[in-house]
Amino acid sequence: MPAIMTHDFFGKDALDVVSRLLGFSTTDERDAFLLGNQGPDPFFYLVADPLARSSNLVGNLMHSSRPARLLATMREACDRVAGCDQPIARAYLAGFLCHYLLDREVHPFVFSTQWSICDAGVDGLDRSAGSRVHEEIERDLDEMVLFTKLGVSVAEYRPYEEVLHGSPEVLGVAGRMVSRANLFTYAVETDEWAFGEAVRLFRLVQRVFYSPKGTVRDTLGGLERQLLGANYSLVAAMSHRVRRETTSIFDNRARNAWTNPFTGEVRHESFWDLFDNALAKVEPAEQILFSQGFGEQAAVRLTRGLNFSGEPVEP
Repeated sequence: MPAIMTHDFFGKDALDVVSRLLGFSTTDERDAFLLGNQGPDPFFYLVADPLARSSNLVGNLMHSSRPARLLATMREACDRVAGCDQPIARAYLAGFLCHYLLDREVHPFVFSTQWSICDAGVDGLDRSAGSRVHEEIERDLDEMVLFTKLGVSVAEYRPYEEVLHGSPEVLGVAGRMVSRANLFTYAVETDEWAFGEAVRLFRLVQRVFYSPKGTVRDTLGGLERQLLGANYSLVAAMSHRVRRETTSIFDNRARNAWTNPFTGEVRHESFWDLFDNALAKVEPAEQILFSQGFGEQAAVRLTRGLNFSGEPVEP
């Protein structure tokens, strides 16, 4: 998803805090942490593999269901990793929690914006185009985050080269952890190699969609609209543009009122307010996650029963 860079920079902002807590000492640990910051998102890219088993397509399930149980089983899976790989496992789990914290904080705002656009009465645009609108919002925010953090656009920064690093050892450890967590959270048998394959496909899709001049984006987007009879293209919405701006039309920098679609609460935070709120929660949340005896009850308190979308669900 376009938020690949937002999650990566969130991870880099949190890196010093988490490294101090866990004592990162190797490149594999740092890569595992930043890869963990992509959370379950890599699993979405297994749709690009026609041979992928349906049980490996767990991205939506992990985002939407049983967040407390998922974190508890991830911690249990981490504890079972052999001693020499334990630091990699802890780093990956720490990054996975960061992804959850940012998603939980920002997604109600994104969904509120998404449904407002879909419900605005634009001809040919309704909630059936929700996923495309969601990606447009996250892409615009992603481009803003990139330029704000580094002062560059995708003309100089290639996501498929800069993000998603991970040695075979890192991918293997993460794959075993996620496989075990899915089994004991959702009773789904995810192949241990599926995560590594998903990350490789994530990189490939980012490379294919890379289109600083817009040629690939326009071509693939046009084909999608023609073949599917759609008014809007998901492919085009997932391809980053060359945009050198520290603002986004979706960032709510004026702090206008918006409504959490899951609770009805009226809020006023901007994107950056929510980003900073999530960042402030990293240290206490990581301390809880890695506390002695952490289990499902502690995970319920940590998640407050909110999934990755910030929606109240069964823990």
